[in-house]
Amino acid sequence: MNKRVIQMARIKPERLEEYKEHHRHVWPELEAVYRRAGFTSLSCFLHDNLLLIYLEYDEALYPASSAWLEVNEAQVKWQAMMKPMADPEFTKMDFEEVYRMEEAP
Repeated sequence: MNKRVIQMARIKPERLEEYKEHHRHVWPELEAVYRRAGFTSLSCFLHDNLLLIYLEYDEALYPASSAWLEVNEAQVKWQAMMKPMADPEFTKMDFEEVYRMEEAP
């Protein structure tokens, strides 16, 4: 079964255009890394400088691959590039899914 998660963060206003530009050109090797780790969907949404990240991942694959993901070269390089754009005064939040309307048969 897929687990769905939403995370909230905030991007520094002066870095918004740079953040958007990087996400117009996400590296294919990074997407391959996420797929190998069990991610089935990943979307980023901005409202002004408020960022929502929507993730879906295969609960059977992800626990075993999460440690590998944290040291993967492409993932580490991407996160290092994104970190300076994040607002350090905003504490990232994870949201728990409490309801899911099932797909129609």
